Amino acid sequence: MRSTAHALLVLGALTLGTTTVHAAVIDGKLDPAYGPAQTTQTCMSTMGRPPGPPGQVDYSDGQALDEGFGYVENGVLYLFFSGNLDFWWSLEGTTEWLPLDVFIDCNPGGQNQLLASNPTFDYAYDLKKMAGLTFDDGFTADYWLSLGGNLYSWPRLQAWMAELPASGGGAGGMLGYATCGGPGTLTGGTNPFGIMATLDDSNTGGVPQGCGLASGAGVTTGVEWAIPLAALGNPTGCIRVCAFLSYGDHSALFNQVLGPLPAGSCNLGAASSVNFAAIPGDQFFTICSLATPVHPSSWGRLKTHYR
Repeated sequence: MRSTAHALLVLGALTLGTTTVHAAVIDGKLDPAYGPAQTTQTCMSTMGRPPGPPGQVDYSDGQALDEGFGYVENGVLYLFFSGNLDFWWSLEGTTEWLPLDVFIDCNPGGQNQLLASNPTFDYAYDLKKMAGLTFDDGFTADYWLSLGGNLYSWPRLQAWMAELPASGGGAGGMLGYATCGGPGTLTGGTNPFGIMATLDDSNTGGVPQGCGLASGAGVTTGVEWAIPLAALGNPTGCIRVCAFLSYGDHSALFNQVLGPLPAGSCNLGAASSVNFAAIPGDQFFTICSLATPVHPSSWGRLKTHYR
C-alpha cells in the first residue's frame, strides 16, 4: 500500500486548479453571516476560562467551547467555535495548544464508533488513540479535522484532516500551519481544496471553571474554519458536527463538547471509553442551509488509485 503522503500528493494532482471563493474573513472573530448559534455550552469547563489580557490573540491558560455556529455559502462550509484553546507548557518543557477535534457527518457510510485502523500521522496526531469512541445513535463521522499545535509548530497552529470510511484506513494528513488571528491561510502542508483555519484566543468570558451549570453565550472569538464542500465529498443534505476539546495526544477528552454534556459532567477520560449515545442530549449540532457544490470531489478517485 502506498503511503498517506503519496496519496495526498495524488489528491493534489487530481484537484489541481480548484478555486474557492471565501465569503468571510477567516480571523477567529464571529461575523454576522453566521447568524444565531446552533448550540450553546451549558457545562462549566474543567480547565476554566483564561484570565489573560483582552486582545491577546495567541495565548490562553484556560479552554472552553462556548458556542457552535455554521453556514454554507458559495460551496464552502463555515464553522465557528467560540471559546479558547489551552496554551500550556508540558512537563517536557515544550509548548503546545491542546487541540479542538471536529467530526463531520455529511455522507452515507462513515463510522459511528472510531476504528483502530484509522490513520496515524505522528505521536500527537494518532487517530488510533481515539479508537472505540462512540458517537450518538445515527451519527456516522465521515471526516475528522483538528486544530492545535506542538513543539514542532509553535507559535503557529497545526491543522489536520482525515477521511473516515466505514472500513477504516482513510487518507489524510497535515493541511498546514496557521497563524493566530488570521487570515486563515494554511501553509506548509498538503491542502488541495484550500481549507482555511485560525484561532483568536483572546476571550476572557464564557463558562467559568468547574463541572456545574453555566452558559457560554455571548463569546465572539475562537476557532474558525472554512471548508469547501468538495473536500467533504460534495454533500447535498444536512451536515452534522460533533466537536470537543481533547488532550494533546487525543487519548482523552475534557468536558467541553458541542452539543454540550449535561451540567455536572467533569472530564470524560479515555477516548476509547467515551459513548455519547449513553449521555443525555445530542453531542452534535446540525447545519441544513446548503448551497450547490461547485467542484467535483476527488476523495473517491484517490481511494481507488492507492488501494
